[in-house]
Amino acid sequence: MTQSTSATPPAAETAMLNLLYSAPFAAQMMRAFAKLRIADHLTEGPRSAADLTQALGAHPGALTSFLNACTAQSLVTRSEDGEYALTERGRLLRSDSGVAAHVLYAAGPGVNRAYEQMDEVVLTGRSGGDLTGRHVYDYYSEHLEEGAAFEKVMSETTTNCVNALVETHDFTAYPRIMDVGGGRGTLLSRVLEAAPKAQGVLFDMPHVIDMARSSLREEADPDVVSRIEFTGGSFLESVPPGADLYMIKSILVDWPDSQVARLLANLHSAMAPGGRLLVVDWFGRDAAEAGRSVEGYEAIVSFSAWTLWGGRLRVRTEFESLLDAAGFTVELVETAFAPGLFPWNLIVARPKER
Repeated sequence: MTQSTSATPPAAETAMLNLLYSAPFAAQMMRAFAKLRIADHLTEGPRSAADLTQALGAHPGALTSFLNACTAQSLVTRSEDGEYALTERGRLLRSDSGVAAHVLYAAGPGVNRAYEQMDEVVLTGRSGGDLTGRHVYDYYSEHLEEGAAFEKVMSETTTNCVNALVETHDFTAYPRIMDVGGGRGTLLSRVLEAAPKAQGVLFDMPHVIDMARSSLREEADPDVVSRIEFTGGSFLESVPPGADLYMIKSILVDWPDSQVARLLANLHSAMAPGGRLLVVDWFGRDAAEAGRSVEGYEAIVSFSAWTLWGGRLRVRTEFESLLDAAGFTVELVETAFAPGLFPWNLIVARPKER
């Protein structure tokens, strides 16, 4: 008889797997906590379940059960007289916080419906969004709460980058600057602050442009807003002409090579011979740089981008090859000009002579 060589997994490994596969439940608890604005309701002090039930219009039994579960996640505490109070962890999920936006985006259906297709992503190479029949960005156009949370997260990840970018690159040489896929306008508004004589164009999907009009009125200087033209459309269909500088930040990482080639071709068609293209993105490490291995978090981010959108982290030479094939000459590469989750990199390119 052949003896089985399998062994029972070590207890520590089993416990870790239990923690990993139960993590989605905890994530959905945080999402519900944020959507119900529990932290907002408790900001002024402890409240009873009955009081919160009335304030939320909730089912009393389900709300009490939910709040008790939230105590296990240290989002709230429960006193002996049955009142619930915020913890410091729970306070981070106030509706005005960046953490709440991360939770609403990352634990939302838009992301998770794509992640559910992960096995098919591996088998087909298509993005999870495409496999469900609707790209994640198209999904956000109809689910504005998640879309707004996503755009807020993207704006927050931009802040440190753009502050360093305006110190690295001189924007005063360009009379008209267009941010393609510019989201809420965080990058463009900061650039226009550094180039006070320039006019700007914010170009993104129509529902994103609507968000940007509202958020920039509250967040940017009125003079800056007055110099921005808001234009809605899809950069995979066309890019408006007429700018002296086109910027694409954190865009190429989201798309497969075929779509990147289409975007770059549209940019090339829109640009005048003397124009410039500014690419701000992350670089992956090639095998030599990574010691023939890929750092764990880098691997996760790259496959997450593939699963969500069909993109991935690309090494520097891949960026240069894609730009060359689209008719651009790379003039300048500034690596790691700003720190971040991964260091930010800058590529400046111009159209080749036609």
